[in-house]
Amino acid sequence: MKKYLFFVWMMIGALSFTSCGDDDDNNATDYEAWRLENEEAMNRLTYDPDYTRLASPSNMGSIYYKVLKEGEGTEKIYYNSKVKVYYTGTLINSDTPFESYEPPYNSPVEFTVSTASLREGWKTALQNMKVGDRWEIWIPHALGYGAVGSKDESGNIIIPPYSTLIFEIEVAEITEQ
Repeated sequence: MKKYLFFVWMMIGALSFTSCGDDDDNNATDYEAWRLENEEAMNRLTYDPDYTRLASPSNMGSIYYKVLKEGEGTEKIYYNSKVKVYYTGTLINSDTPFESYEPPYNSPVEFTVSTASLREGWKTALQNMKVGDRWEIWIPHALGYGAVGSKDESGNIIIPPYSTLIFEIEVAEITEQ
């Protein structure tokens, strides 16, 4: 009898476990077309001579960048450097920024490159830029917000899962090495 009850509890547990995955599977299906569209956009950059591939130090993938303006700075930006930057972030097929700190309306944003919340794609770009550089960078989802995306405090989706992030970044200052 005990073996029978044990078997029943195991089956209930297994069914509960597999049913928990249904929402994740539906969510993945909902974003499958978006994921493919984003991957295709990144793949097209491999053939565009205006963009340069830059592998992340973590070997998690690569970003692509285009130099929009060469800076006059000579100091290297390190992983532990604190920098001030202007930037605008958009998604593919969108001209509407999801986030923007642009002159002359905004002050530059200051942060340490190694900050945990800073996406890996940003860290990769910044460690290869200098003061005054302005780049357009394309960050694949693996170096951005991944398969989960980003939501605001109310739970509204800001950045959908599997999104390629496109930023225009200008390094204004290195405030601390």
